[in-house]
Amino acid sequence: MKSHQAQFLSTAPLTSIHSTRLDTRTFYRPQSNSNNNLDSSFTRKNLDQRFTTIKIQETLPRYQTSSIYFDKIFARQTIYSRRSRWIRQAFATIIIIIGFIGLYLIYTLLTCSTNLTNHFLISPRANIKGQILLYRILGNDLPPRHKPGQTLKNLRFILEHESEFLNTKKWWILNRIANPEYEIAIINLLKFYNQNYIIIPFDDQEYLKYDFRLEDFPEPDFFHSNEFRNFSKVHKLKTIDYIYYEKNLYAINNVTLAHGKSQHNVSWILPFDGNCFLTPNAFADIRSHLNKWGDQYKYFIVPMARLINNSRLLDGPDTRPITPEEPQIIFRYDSDKTFNETMRYGRRSKLEMLWRLGVPSTSKSSDRSSYPWEFHDSYKSKSVHYKKIGWVFRLFSGQASQELNKKEAGSLRAYNRLLAVQELIDSIDERIARKIQGFDPLRLLLYDENLLSQARFNFWLEVPDVVEIVQVLIKRADEILSTTINLFESIHDDQEDENTRVNFMKIKKSSLHRPVELITPDSFFENVTTLALAHYFSNDEKYAIWAANLIRTFILSSYAIENRDDFDVTTSHNSDFDSDNVEGYDFPNTNKLPRIIPRIFNSDSLFSTNITDSDPSFFLDACRLLYRTNIFTHKEYINLRMFAFDWLDILINSKITRKPDHRSIMLDLRILSLAGFVDDLRLYLRIVNRVRMRIGNQFHISSNSSTQEIKQNYEIMFVQNLLNTSKIKSSDYDENIFHYTSLNLQYWLLLIRAVQNGRCGPDIWQYTAKDGQKISRATMEHLKLYANKMHDISLIHIAKTAYMINKSKRCTWKEPKEEIEYFQNLTNIDIDNMNVIFGNRSDDKELNTRIGLGNEARRRGLPPFWMLGVA
Repeated sequence: MKSHQAQFLSTAPLTSIHSTRLDTRTFYRPQSNSNNNLDSSFTRKNLDQRFTTIKIQETLPRYQTSSIYFDKIFARQTIYSRRSRWIRQAFATIIIIIGFIGLYLIYTLLTCSTNLTNHFLISPRANIKGQILLYRILGNDLPPRHKPGQTLKNLRFILEHESEFLNTKKWWILNRIANPEYEIAIINLLKFYNQNYIIIPFDDQEYLKYDFRLEDFPEPDFFHSNEFRNFSKVHKLKTIDYIYYEKNLYAINNVTLAHGKSQHNVSWILPFDGNCFLTPNAFADIRSHLNKWGDQYKYFIVPMARLINNSRLLDGPDTRPITPEEPQIIFRYDSDKTFNETMRYGRRSKLEMLWRLGVPSTSKSSDRSSYPWEFHDSYKSKSVHYKKIGWVFRLFSGQASQELNKKEAGSLRAYNRLLAVQELIDSIDERIARKIQGFDPLRLLLYDENLLSQARFNFWLEVPDVVEIVQVLIKRADEILSTTINLFESIHDDQEDENTRVNFMKIKKSSLHRPVELITPDSFFENVTTLALAHYFSNDEKYAIWAANLIRTFILSSYAIENRDDFDVTTSHNSDFDSDNVEGYDFPNTNKLPRIIPRIFNSDSLFSTNITDSDPSFFLDACRLLYRTNIFTHKEYINLRMFAFDWLDILINSKITRKPDHRSIMLDLRILSLAGFVDDLRLYLRIVNRVRMRIGNQFHISSNSSTQEIKQNYEIMFVQNLLNTSKIKSSDYDENIFHYTSLNLQYWLLLIRAVQNGRCGPDIWQYTAKDGQKISRATMEHLKLYANKMHDISLIHIAKTAYMINKSKRCTWKEPKEEIEYFQNLTNIDIDNMNVIFGNRSDDKELNTRIGLGNEARRRGLPPFWMLGVA
């Protein structure tokens, strides 16, 4: 019928559809299959009459529009017809396109579904209750074990090339990554590939709660023992690695099992290392065996092969490789075994779990021997709890020499792993010390910045006791100047800096050939420190200039600067309004000195090279004070630090560090001061951490004494040796016992004050050794024992200050109450540290000793003018 209508409309004029005129046309009825033999055509007139009759019967008005009605019906049917035809054509086209897409996908799957293989296994449909969770644990890069940035490179390789696996969810664990910027880079990469990840954050404050293990060794101060000294290089490194135990457990941790078991509808948990890569065939083999043996075993191990070139996975066949390396472990959701949380990274943390499962060692290097202080277990497995399935690749570490399947490569990996862990933890400690604790190499170390500033304020306020001390300081500084200036001569004609208008000076030749107390190391350090402190309190520039000149002449081998009070740069014919040849960034020229001080060429340093017996701690603080006043040029200060580097290198290799008495702690104080000055923060932190091991060695608690008295046995042995070699008289024995036990404590307290002023490092004042020895307790008992020795007053004040600073910063005092009460009473006693000069002031030798100058003061370990800033 529709075809006849279409034929009719196609032959009729277009106007006939909308025409209201009545004309006679032939209307074609559709063909019928009826037996009735009716005429197929009717006249228009008959049709019009028929419909007119119907409308009359329905009492409707009669209009001559019946032709328009039929035209509209036929037009509507035409539109429907066209729409149906287009719909059928579109549907057919879509079916064809879908068919081509399906054929293309089938062809792709059959030929080249992945770049990793030419032929691969089709995994059977899994018959497993829940999902497989594949975890990769991303940690900190560990050079030299890994190449820096290798974790990020391997992560990208996995994300780009590893296949998606059926019914498997991948998770990435960001395990306490210490570098925030590196962590952000990893997160951005994971987000770009729309990956699931969990962040275990690195909390600096939480990390600071973990300390080094120093007391588990066979004897106190083990690192300076003969046994340790006879260890091989590897054994020494393993022993040192042990003290990082707690920090290692925090910094490199694993919580994947707990997270996996907390998820719903999970059957298997794969806590793999971050660099592990699974090919389609490898995972298919794993999956099929899990499906087959999963009801019988809770644990499966996956053998591992190391790669030297990751591109092998893209170019080579996906076949089972040789897998000699430490395997990965798969856990069933209801497994009860977990990794031993006491096993730190780098010390068989995974091997210990493998041994408990009954897995044999993969190589000879994986021995189970341990040191007496290490965690030890028999690792006896009664039955086999695992099954070996599949394989996994470990991507390239960036260090080809460590990835070869050789015994030497395994030893190198183990050695570099130990180095890497220590390097990581040391770098974390350094970052925290600089960015959080605020270590600054320009901050005073022995003198307390706050105490020194307060003393200067009191001097300006004319507090009598402080004024009296500063007057002595200025007097001594003037005496040094009167001797020093006469050693130099001006060289106006040879050297002059026009921009800064200063004249240079050099030491007289006649002064070089006569013995001068000024330039012996000990006197030199005291004189420079005295001049620097005199400038700090008086603000008289001449003291700073000549303190710097002494350093220039005797250490830096450069010219001295003439005192600017000796000439006037602003005269009637040379005023501030005169022309100046300084321009550009150099104007206005506010420098007190030329940027470069010329050296005296062909001249060796006049300073004595025998400096191992001299204490630089207070002298280095004087150099810092001078640098702050711009009396030193930046280049001069760098050269001075280079001198300190050379000095440090001499001291750090000294055999004196092996001495068990006061000489070792004296040397530790000097090395610590030099390390802080040259900004070798890692060495600085190593000293302040490990020096605590000496406490248990130097201080002994008698087990037979009911009072548990602390004794300094090595100081007693030292004095006994002096007596045996006739260096002291027997009548002086007790006095020497007092002197050297006090000296030992003096060095300890100075080191403690330096650590407190440096604002980073552990609490040494209250650190408790294995047998209960503490510096705080040893100091208390010593002060009680020699309470009548008034010339030991400096030790009292330094101890009181150490206690107060420690209490204000850490507030960790709990027991014993005896110490708390003693030091609290000591702080309440009105003993002014400025009163030390009271007495016979006519005796310069006694006065110098009290203020920290001269041979006797050095013998007692007193810094110059210690009462102004040390205590």
